[in-house]
Amino acid sequence: MSLPTIAAYFPFRRIKIVNQAVTPEATEAHIQVKPDKRFQPICHGCGKRACGVHSWSQRKFRDLHLASARLWLTCQYRKVFCAHCQGIHIEDLELFDPYLRMTNRLALYVYQLCQFMTVSEVARHLGLNWKTVKAIDKFYLQRDYGQLDYQGLRLLAVDEISIRKGQRYLTVVLDYLSGRVVFVGKERKAKTLERFFNKLTVKQRKAIEAIVMDMWDPYIKAVKKNCLRLKSSSICSTSWPILI
Repeated sequence: MSLPTIAAYFPFRRIKIVNQAVTPEATEAHIQVKPDKRFQPICHGCGKRACGVHSWSQRKFRDLHLASARLWLTCQYRKVFCAHCQGIHIEDLELFDPYLRMTNRLALYVYQLCQFMTVSEVARHLGLNWKTVKAIDKFYLQRDYGQLDYQGLRLLAVDEISIRKGQRYLTVVLDYLSGRVVFVGKERKAKTLERFFNKLTVKQRKAIEAIVMDMWDPYIKAVKKNCLRLKSSSICSTSWPILI
């Protein structure tokens, strides 16, 4: 009969559990892991196989809760020589990012919660610093939406949103058909909207058939300057706000 194990809760190929402990109150669990030497170390910088081991190090970081207990992992890992990067990097254990004090799956969970809760609420829920939560949310937003796709734009919606008191605005451009945000710029000036058009190729500008927007003179000026093929009837006004 096999002994009970929690290894199934840690589906990470490149590490092995060497020790585990739970506090008497069962509020915290501590697990020690180390690299599985059956796998050749991989450089975290480029993803290529490393050519040698430089040194060993150790780090303690948070993982997803185990039942109601906060889970801490203490991981031994190697710093490796990488012939491709021409430098020394930590090995990639498919477990954590070099710049985070938590596992990748906990960071992803934080990002998922931020889609339904405020940063402060997520921080209180998980017992994290709100600055850490904000940095994680920003990282994943940049990863998912940092590279915008301007292909296939035909109908656009343009509006401004107020971000704080004192008439501080952002200009928002959406794909009218899908509701996808394609541009956000500071202020609501003509040059703000022109920065969006400057990101488009000539062919992409010519493909724009109509624009729905607040009839704000700076916006009209920017549209007429950059979308010469649009007729006046193709620029429609709207009084309803754009929601993002």
